Order: sequence, then C-alpha cells, then structure tokens
Amino acid sequence: MNNNLYKKIMGNKETSNYWGQELLRDILINDLLGDDNHSILYWAGKKIARRFPLKDALDVSLFFKQSGLGDLSIISENKHEIKWVLSGEIIKARIESSSDNDFMFEAGILAQIAQQQLGVIAEAEMNPKEDKNGKVIIRVHMDPKSPANDYDRIENFDLYSE
Repeated sequence: MNNNLYKKIMGNKETSNYWGQELLRDILINDLLGDDNHSILYWAGKKIARRFPLKDALDVSLFFKQSGLGDLSIISENKHEIKWVLSGEIIKARIESSSDNDFMFEAGILAQIAQQQLGVIAEAEMNPKEDKNGKVIIRVHMDPKSPANDYDRIENFDLYSE
C-alpha cells in the first residue's frame, strides 16, 4: 500500500503537493490508531467542524478545497438527508492506492456542519461501494424531530474567498 500510495500521489503533478498530508493521514495516523482509525477520524472531523463553523454549502465546499480535502458538492438535499459528492485528483489517487483509505474524517465534518446549521441531530455515512470513478458519496442523515442538544447560534468562521 505505501509504495502504491507514494507512486499515485507523486506521479501526478496535481497531487504531488499533497504527499506530506497523505503520509500523515493514510500511513502514520492509520498505524497509530490501528483498528480504531475510522471511528476516531470521524469524531476528529466533527471536532474540526466545531472549531470552524461554516454558514452554508458554498463555504463548506470552499473550506474542503482550501484544506486539501477535495472538491465537494451537493447531489441532493431534503429534510432527512444531504447527499454530497467528494471528487478531485487527490480523492481518486487515495481510492486507487488502497481500499482501506476512507473518508470518515470528511464525513464527520459534514455531519457536524449539518447539525450546527440545522439544529437537529445529524450523522454521516460513507459507503465504499458507492465510490464511483474516483468520487466518494457521503450521506448526511438528519432527524428533523430531534433537536441537537448542543445547538447554539454560533459565529460563522470567515473564509478567504478565491
């Protein structure tokens, strides 16, 4: 896996700048956390979203791009679910280099952001079987009848716009 990840990342001019990030994320953190990697990264994503509250989907997409997490857009949305697609060269390279590389960190961010913005309990899932052509589908499920206990109007984080 390590050699494959290195070749995928460094062999593409669009992703070579991400090598340090991927070295930490998909190799070091995975080794340190072991079997708990996926669930800890999900909760770490939620923690990051609490520190960087974003006001809307455009800010979320911009934050993902600026953070090197990929290109993010909404596929569909209703009161029970927001379906996001995560794409880009770095996403494709991570998917192709190892089936164990996941996107639970990103799922955690999206779940917490939905909870903050809508004030209802929200959780996200990423189904590896939904990976399509170098893209990842993340579904955020919301329960409109269950208010979030920690819901407070928070001051939005100000992003630099491109």
